[in-house]
Amino acid sequence: MSAELRDVITQLGRSLAVLQVRVADDGDPDLGIPLARAHEIAPGWIDTYRELTIEQWGTAPPGMPSAFVLQYLVDPLATVISAAATRTPFALSADPSLWSIGLEPTYLYPVAAQVRAGDHRRVDDDIERLDLAYEGYRATADQIATALPSPTRMSSRQRLGMVEDMWEMSLARLAGAPPPERLSCCLIYSLPDCQPCAGCPRQT
Repeated sequence: MSAELRDVITQLGRSLAVLQVRVADDGDPDLGIPLARAHEIAPGWIDTYRELTIEQWGTAPPGMPSAFVLQYLVDPLATVISAAATRTPFALSADPSLWSIGLEPTYLYPVAAQVRAGDHRRVDDDIERLDLAYEGYRATADQIATALPSPTRMSSRQRLGMVEDMWEMSLARLAGAPPPERLSCCLIYSLPDCQPCAGCPRQT
């Protein structure tokens, strides 16, 4: 990885309030969730998240743990790749073998993303760079979403809609704009005393 790209990723890690970003060198261990092994890890994560939700709320509505785990898998990828494409001259590769996610140990949401050296490209044209970044993100995130081994039924709209939602939400955060209307639903409204989140498709 070039010194310039390493500096870019380090700067992203300082500027993204929602996520730490770090570079992995050869020999460095992956964080808790290597994206290349997402489908192996997801079932246990879903089960643990379900148990945690029951401890907190007394219930875990069907489909909600899977929805949150899918969101947590693709959101860090969308956040970092979109930030790089809009704030730096680099389109980061979305090859899942280059990425891993660190989770908050108690509540199991992403707090860090780690990226390795790979086919990251410097692209000077802003539109071309953003398009290239989106295409790479979409290909990887669609694969993760489609193959997620959910114990409850998830429609293609929920799976692929979550992929699109995380990208659009990351761009909105970067622009300081309100959350866009979502295609997918995180199902948080189904918890006791909770309301639909901003952009929830159930509000329209």
